Amino acid sequence: MRKSKWIVMGVCVASVIGSQAMANAACDADESLTIVSATDDGLYEETHGPENTIDGDFQSDSRWSNQGQGEPKPLLLDLGAPQTLKSLSVAWHKGDSRKSAFSIETSVDGTGFTEIVPAGQSGGTTLELEAYTFEPTEAQFIRIIANGNESNDWNSIVEVVATGCGVPVEMPDQPVLTERKGTGLFGLDPEKTPGENFDLLGWYVTTPADDDGDGKSDSVYEAELAAGWTDPRFFYTDPATGGMVFRVTPAGAKTSKNTSYTRTELRGMLRRGDYAIQTRVDGGYPNKNNWVFSSAPLSAQTAAAGVDGKMTATLSVNQVTRQGKAYQVGRVVIGQIHAKNDEPIRLYYRKLPQNKFGSLYFAHDPEIGKEVWVDVIGSRGDRIDNPDDGIALDEIFSYEIEVKGEPEGDQIIPMLHLKIIRDDGSEVMAEPFDMRDSGFSVEDEFMFFKAGAYSGNNTSPEPETDFDRVIFYKLDATHDPAPTDGPALEMKANAAPVEIAPAVPGVIFEDDFADGSRDAGGASDANWWTTSSSSAIEIAPGALGLVSGGSGRGIRTTFAPQALADGQTLVASFDFTTPESIGTDRDSAFRVGLYDKLGRAELEGDLSASSKSPNPLYDGLPGYMIDFDIGLGNPDAANIDVRKHKDDTHGRLLGTTKGYERLGGGGAPYQFEPGTSYTGTMAVKKLANGLEISGSLTKDGTVLTEFSQLDEGSDVNNFGMLAFHVNSKTFGTSKKKDTPDNGLDFSSVSVEILP
Repeated sequence: MRKSKWIVMGVCVASVIGSQAMANAACDADESLTIVSATDDGLYEETHGPENTIDGDFQSDSRWSNQGQGEPKPLLLDLGAPQTLKSLSVAWHKGDSRKSAFSIETSVDGTGFTEIVPAGQSGGTTLELEAYTFEPTEAQFIRIIANGNESNDWNSIVEVVATGCGVPVEMPDQPVLTERKGTGLFGLDPEKTPGENFDLLGWYVTTPADDDGDGKSDSVYEAELAAGWTDPRFFYTDPATGGMVFRVTPAGAKTSKNTSYTRTELRGMLRRGDYAIQTRVDGGYPNKNNWVFSSAPLSAQTAAAGVDGKMTATLSVNQVTRQGKAYQVGRVVIGQIHAKNDEPIRLYYRKLPQNKFGSLYFAHDPEIGKEVWVDVIGSRGDRIDNPDDGIALDEIFSYEIEVKGEPEGDQIIPMLHLKIIRDDGSEVMAEPFDMRDSGFSVEDEFMFFKAGAYSGNNTSPEPETDFDRVIFYKLDATHDPAPTDGPALEMKANAAPVEIAPAVPGVIFEDDFADGSRDAGGASDANWWTTSSSSAIEIAPGALGLVSGGSGRGIRTTFAPQALADGQTLVASFDFTTPESIGTDRDSAFRVGLYDKLGRAELEGDLSASSKSPNPLYDGLPGYMIDFDIGLGNPDAANIDVRKHKDDTHGRLLGTTKGYERLGGGGAPYQFEPGTSYTGTMAVKKLANGLEISGSLTKDGTVLTEFSQLDEGSDVNNFGMLAFHVNSKTFGTSKKKDTPDNGLDFSSVSVEILP
């Protein structure tokens, strides 16, 4: 039977466009109710829009069809006014040959919905209307949650009729049409920019470009990104699928020619374009741009923009690097939770060149304790066999990264959850990860999500053409609301820096030890103190010895605090000679650090510290370390690492790397030779968007290696202490003062400010 267009079908006679629905006012009646509109998410099949379900036409061509693609699809019906709804009848496409899965919900205001027909199936025996009855309920909006059928994931309805009673409602003269979304995957439009296909107002993007020539990767912030910004080299819409492409190459912009990994990556910004809110605040405290764990103090939750969080993404990895060092090839980070300094999770995809499938694994880098690696699908190994259950290039999959607080007695335990959803709908879940001892549940900590392509390879011999490419088809992040009535944050004493006069270009000190004293005897000299042991220093005219041999030891000096202005650089230079014996395979064994001494007068004197007796005076000092490798079996692996001092309780300054976050490493290979003189440097340069930390090693006027790393967004700015440390069995064989072959001899150390 075929009715004329826009006559609402029902058990009784229906109304025509422009007239009122019959008998809507008598609530003891059971008549057809006017449905003024039928809408969906815009991903319907061409010509089969949702408005067809209320046009009175029972021909199969006049139907609604919307493919699920892994999720249910809602059909929203509007009755035009609150009515008493008594039943809903649905004519299913191919309803006589297959059963369709669905449930029905209703709402008075269109926001809060209540289920009135639980999840079930249609009868599968008729093309006519199937009536679903329930207790009379007040409703203006009806939502049919369609979830595919026995044959496939398509959701198809020919006609819908609502019955009940209520008030008269006019049918609109013209049908309400749902704008159809793009023709790419998941409704994306290949003709639109990422900012048009995705809600990017809550993100900014960093790419490997350096179009402004400032020596660092370029970033584009929320408003410009959401308005349609693209870069055909690194961030653009895939013309085939409409997906959001992240392309990153090791040849991207770097702070120097040897900087660490590049990225094309989004950073979550909960301020959503309100630039009056800072990206992050001094001291690492939460603000209205970032979120915290529900295990954090209530004061931190109140200061934050959200509590706990869940990021969901649907994506495919299309290409990974194929050349370079074995431990770097084929790995790319596709999602993160980043904290103030560390990462509760870095989610990696890795496919080795000889394998058909790739692996998924994650790193948990805590604020306190050692980094933990967890395999999820396959393994992160450098030489693994092909993982049979792995993920192929171009395979579409999804991940869910979530932090939830779980009650345990009177505590809230922060738990990290990771779920992977394969293209066939199967799920792989990592074991929930307990983060109670990771150091993130404190006042001075915050979180933000990151998503994209963060390269894990900086050693490819063909960095221009050997790249990573990841396409995102869906991306969403949600948080619980932050409380509004908690106590105010109590800033730690070291969060507010001591007032320091601006640095003035020139030499701060230049000590050549000509007077044979470790005290500041001359106008340009410095005071030198032990950091770890009273036996660490020996002095002679023209030389200051760092005595180490078979024991790890350190020395340091302090100087007038320097507050750097944008563009200024503080450089520490040191001339030294190696002993006759040099250790082997001593990774990161010669360390240099620059710190803010935070006005701690006790630092101007000899101190001791060890793993058994840590010294709390070294805790929480803002600053950085560079370190050199000594005598590695593979000389090509020797590099310079840059690390940032964390606010923890290791109490050993340079005696351990556990209290540091590694920011990056690189530089040309080098080897220390016995009885040889070198010049080393460590420098920190203040930039508008952070701090650049660099190191170098020179011999006979030739630079052997150099490396620099940008610590983006760093709030470290004041420096007043320089320190050196040598690990045991690195330089020399004796740990006694005034004996041969007992460590490094410094002939000159200086600190100066460059404009």
